[in-house]
Amino acid sequence: MRPTRLLYVENDPALRRILGEILGRSPELELIGSLSGSDEAMNRELVKRADVALIDFSLDQNGLNGIELGIALRNINEYIGICIYSQFSVQQMINRVPISMREAWSFFDKSADMQLSDYLKIIKNTALGKGNWEEVLKQKNEAKETESSIFFTLTPRQRSILTLSTQGNSPQEIAKQLGISYSYVRKELSRAYSILLPNADQSSDLKTAAVLKYMELLRQS
Repeated sequence: MRPTRLLYVENDPALRRILGEILGRSPELELIGSLSGSDEAMNRELVKRADVALIDFSLDQNGLNGIELGIALRNINEYIGICIYSQFSVQQMINRVPISMREAWSFFDKSADMQLSDYLKIIKNTALGKGNWEEVLKQKNEAKETESSIFFTLTPRQRSILTLSTQGNSPQEIAKQLGISYSYVRKELSRAYSILLPNADQSSDLKTAAVLKYMELLRQS
């Protein structure tokens, strides 16, 4: 069986050289192009030969990003697999790819912990049409469900108190507005903080961190 033909696009010259050399040493891959940006990658002859492309999301600011380049390559070669990797959250990127085109797309985070075997698994599976986009999207949805469960773990009273706290009200002001005691507000805030930040360092500014976390949950709910 012939090796998988790989097109590699990365605008960081140091990373492109290092990772390109690592990938090129595998007998399971044939690195047919190690390119710095979208202009070089739009070589029709090269794209038609490739089985899969490994593309950094953040390419030249004046050109296409990795998603846009992947779509352009797919329009040249409908069978080419696309692997997008990035230092940003790849979960946010999937919706940028048309649903009709998502087959054989994979997404993963840049990580110094990844070994050649990790790259090989993703690249070869993607070349075979087994992209991981559904798995990554599922992880995103599971994370949302976890955040939602945290929100609803808070009691209605705790949510009311936190909402007033996000508006800049002190515990004394909250107690007055809700018609409850100051000590009760403090107790409920303490309980809410432990729900929102179960692993927080007690020496940190819990109030600020908890309010920010609660505001984040409000935006997602």
